[in-house]
Amino acid sequence: MPTYRQLVDELRRQDGNTKVVVLNAAKSYLIAALYQSLQLPMLVVSAQPENGKKLYEQLLTWCNSSQVKLFPEPDALPYEHIVSDTSTELERIQVLSALVNNEPNAPLIVTSAPAFIQKTTPHSDFTSTCHTIKQGMAIEPFKLLQRWEAMGYKMENMVEVPGTISHRGGIVDIHPTTSDLPARLEFFGNTIESIRLFDPVSQRSQAAVSSIVISPATELLTPLLSSTLELGQLLDTIDLSGCTTEVHQQFKQELAM
Repeated sequence: MPTYRQLVDELRRQDGNTKVVVLNAAKSYLIAALYQSLQLPMLVVSAQPENGKKLYEQLLTWCNSSQVKLFPEPDALPYEHIVSDTSTELERIQVLSALVNNEPNAPLIVTSAPAFIQKTTPHSDFTSTCHTIKQGMAIEPFKLLQRWEAMGYKMENMVEVPGTISHRGGIVDIHPTTSDLPARLEFFGNTIESIRLFDPVSQRSQAAVSSIVISPATELLTPLLSSTLELGQLLDTIDLSGCTTEVHQQFKQELAM
């Protein structure tokens, strides 16, 4: 296929800017073929969320499910008083983690225009919070829990879903957002004596590991990582002159809560 090889060669060039016309039925096959040929991270943007989800499902036929990731649009608009769906936020975090952590397999990310233009956490904030916990590491359990809470993890009685942590005695459980299984850290004083992956349903250990990678559990890292003074200075820069008196007062009341 000379035409296909020419397309691949053009895309390999750093200044490559190629336009092609493809039948809708062949889009998923062509994208999967280009992804396998180029072996580079790839971002596919659709105009509408529904088309993006349909393309994502079609790509799963041609690619490994661990390689293809969907970056969904948030359920709530900025400043809208709606609680975002946990699964949606988790999917977005997993995609951002795949890009930041340089996973062995370059990801093929499918998203929509509404999701693509939505602001997310700064790259520097995201990367600075990612860290590795190793067996034998010396750290106070409570300081570790505080650090994870600042990354968006929620304290629960039992860890069952990604983004949660728990603590009882010398045991700390965490379910990293990028892991299929939660991890159990057993402490001897302030030293991590062992790290074991376990089944969240039965709570039984599955395998011992030497380390685990912890990624953020929320995109709203700036409010959690900033001090009260820094947040106050940031909020003082917000220009409310274009708002009505009612909206201005509501905004001030909510900030004071």
